Amino acid sequence: MLLQQQKAKENHFIYITLLLIVAIVAYWQISFLKYSVTHDMINCWIPWRHYISESLQNHVFPFWNPYQQLGYPIHADLQGPSWYLESLLLGSTVGESNYVVQLLFIFYTFLAGVGMYFLSLCFHENKTAAFITGVCYMLSGFFVAHVQHFYAVIGAAWLPFIILNYYKMLTERSYKRTIYTALFLFFNLTGGNHTFTFILSYLFLAIGGYFIVVAIKEKKKEIIFQLLKLNAFFIFLTSALATVVFVAFVQVRPYIDRLSGMDYKSASVNPLSPQSLLSLFVPFSTVNSVDFYNTDPSMCNVYIGIIILPFILLALIRSKTTLEKIFLAFAFVCLLASFGSYTPVHKFLFSFFPFMNLFRFPSYFSLFTILILLLVGGKQLAFTLSSFLISKDKLVKIIVGLILVLLGLLVFAVVKNNGAALFFWNHFETTFDFISASSFYQNIVLQGTIQLLFLMALLITVIKASEKYRMQIISAFIVLNMFISVQMNLAYVGFSQSSPKELHDYVATLPQGFPMPAMNNIAENTEEKGQRGGLYRNTSVFHKRISADVFNSFCFKNQAMMLDSLRPLYDSMLHNPLLYFSDDVFSESDLKNKKINISHKTIVLKDEKYQEVSPQITASSNDSVVAQIKSFEPSRIVVSAKCSTAEMLTLLQNQYTGWKAFVDGKETEIILSNYLTMSVIFPRGEHTVEFIYKNKPIIVGGIISYSVFTICLLFLSVIWIKENKMYVLVGCMWLILLGCAGHYFLS
Repeated sequence: MLLQQQKAKENHFIYITLLLIVAIVAYWQISFLKYSVTHDMINCWIPWRHYISESLQNHVFPFWNPYQQLGYPIHADLQGPSWYLESLLLGSTVGESNYVVQLLFIFYTFLAGVGMYFLSLCFHENKTAAFITGVCYMLSGFFVAHVQHFYAVIGAAWLPFIILNYYKMLTERSYKRTIYTALFLFFNLTGGNHTFTFILSYLFLAIGGYFIVVAIKEKKKEIIFQLLKLNAFFIFLTSALATVVFVAFVQVRPYIDRLSGMDYKSASVNPLSPQSLLSLFVPFSTVNSVDFYNTDPSMCNVYIGIIILPFILLALIRSKTTLEKIFLAFAFVCLLASFGSYTPVHKFLFSFFPFMNLFRFPSYFSLFTILILLLVGGKQLAFTLSSFLISKDKLVKIIVGLILVLLGLLVFAVVKNNGAALFFWNHFETTFDFISASSFYQNIVLQGTIQLLFLMALLITVIKASEKYRMQIISAFIVLNMFISVQMNLAYVGFSQSSPKELHDYVATLPQGFPMPAMNNIAENTEEKGQRGGLYRNTSVFHKRISADVFNSFCFKNQAMMLDSLRPLYDSMLHNPLLYFSDDVFSESDLKNKKINISHKTIVLKDEKYQEVSPQITASSNDSVVAQIKSFEPSRIVVSAKCSTAEMLTLLQNQYTGWKAFVDGKETEIILSNYLTMSVIFPRGEHTVEFIYKNKPIIVGGIISYSVFTICLLFLSVIWIKENKMYVLVGCMWLILLGCAGHYFLS
């Protein structure tokens, strides 16, 4: 028995190693750091992770980022990700440079393949078929198109592990599996895309409901109670782990409009347009074809492999178990929902189902369709090749049908090309020149021909190849086909011509830590000043400039309101340094009634606050005020100032839960000024003012989350040692965790 287990583990190790090799080779431009990742990856996730890392290495927890959008609570923006274990471990030790983030993409892509490999084995025992399922998932159009959306990649990587352990929790009725499921879901909640968690909750409802209904029909009361207890424990444990997420959500919800529910127009942007189904056959057609697909280029590629497709179609027409029907029904609903406003399904879910109005991009639903279809196709591949004669005739007919479809596409594309010279016969200096020269119909001609050759090779293999080599040949075809597809699309959406080394060297020359910010006007600190080495958004994070620029879906509603409706007041406010004095104070009614000649010193307060504050402010006869920042950290700013009259002292940072102000050590009220920023009444004379961010609820939430996480790991460690004698693995895991903690606290 032990020998069989050891052999099974060795076989798993071989396939897992192959998955790693495939991930590295398929995305070689990223893994070998030849080109830099681009778009949102370099605009958002690299700057945010750089900031989190730099904070941790300076022994400052990343609660607040003062450098973009006039400061915001980066810990509450879970795209960040300040509370994600991987981010905390790497950030506090080796740091998260652009090199590290690029390699992390490869790691999560590989992790996604491993998860699908083991999830596929839940439904059959063929390891080669499971390996192919993993390859198709991690090289699918979703991963290629979403290189820039790092949190979507992370979420897609954890998704198979979550589903795997929830399914085994129900089938094995195991509390150990409950802990696994909750832990993996915790990783997705703190580091991945929350959209997937919302959708996943309904899949769990369907699967869990199925197992409970079966137990009810069979009148097995003990099993019914076991399933109910397991699900209750899962909900409790997940809630305990996610305490910090819930606290952050409750605190930030009043400040962000979308967290109270979006309007449908905003939620339905960037769907998977119905014409995007063409990418199932020729994903290269999505390149330079925005007009045809009518959606963002990152949202229209759902390629899962032309070789696996016949097996998926064969699975759809064969008899299926009830559970398979539930999975496929869910996949179909997700496909229709991914079409957004093209069908009524998405709007129905948006209107009547909880959480469905909290996220944009309906195309994200398609990930669940991809995952489920690959599971079904992997199982059919395993069954077909083990019972070949039963499925051979139907498989041949499906392959021939797909060949005819591709021939039709090719003829259509050739006719529409109108005899224009084919770009791909020309010589190109770089991949980017090749991509730039491409066009919709010629893209179909090029990849359609390649796909046709693969299908013809598959047909010959099915008819002629011996049973001994059939699986190996088909597997090789699938890996090669997926590799070609990745390479044809990756340069369009995944990386740019910028050099990762150039960016890495450039960032190394920029200010480290948290230097005293320059007291120039905030309006001068534009993105353009930092655009170099591939950087072009959120550049102030690297340059340590206080900036109002924002490239983030996490945007305070008052800032958005001012940009839309009060632009003169907003722009004039930015013609001040980080700290400034003003006695030019007005009420909101004055602003609405246009009784104000707006200047850079104008301060607008709510009417009731104005009535309270205005008697305390003394008009100054001159500008003889002195203010100097004595100490600066993201969550603590100390100011020494002198003023001949009582005035308003304003800090150009967003007012948010947790900020406190002290004048000469005595706490004073922070007043919301200009709908956005923080002001205090500065008494006449010379005083020290301290702005400190202290958020006890979120700290308690973080302590609870990671205390529960630690208890779970301790419990699992005992189980691992008892069941498998995994002393070395458990020891290494705890050594890494304790070593990272020790490095952070002792360095």
